[in-house]
Amino acid sequence: MKLARKDHMDFFTIMTKWFWAVCIAVTFANAGVFRFRAQRHIRENPDLADGYAKIIKGFVIWGNIPWIVMGIGCLFGGVPSVFHFFRPRDGNPFVLAFFASVFIIWGLTTFWLLFRGGAEILVKHPGLFNKDFKSPRMLKLLWFLCLAGGIAAVAIMFIQDIPLPKQ
Repeated sequence: MKLARKDHMDFFTIMTKWFWAVCIAVTFANAGVFRFRAQRHIRENPDLADGYAKIIKGFVIWGNIPWIVMGIGCLFGGVPSVFHFFRPRDGNPFVLAFFASVFIIWGLTTFWLLFRGGAEILVKHPGLFNKDFKSPRMLKLLWFLCLAGGIAAVAIMFIQDIPLPKQ
């Protein structure tokens, strides 16, 4: 029975060290889903093809930046596991770099949605989300609700002394 426990711990250790790679794979899988969902709309209106391609490319590039930063921290920066990213208050520079990348992307996304016509672009390119937005205003409202949830979660991580799991 000890062997099974050791195998479980090895899998747990591997997954916590390589969680960032799983997130990158999920980002690419989501991009594939977006591309699949867009096909029907592109068949109906081929003029939308370039817009979908730009949106999906941006999603893949910008969506993977935090995971790449996390991976660098896990592989080269001495961050033992993904759970250390729940403790930014410890001041690990790689963990803080991860959060900085998230904050920058949140800021750039907000700027794009509000001032660069991003919300209007997403409304014109339906099918990417589980719900098609008819109004840029509703999309912006959802963004700010999600952003508020993200900010609250990050604030908790900075304020609370979140214990690391025993490995």
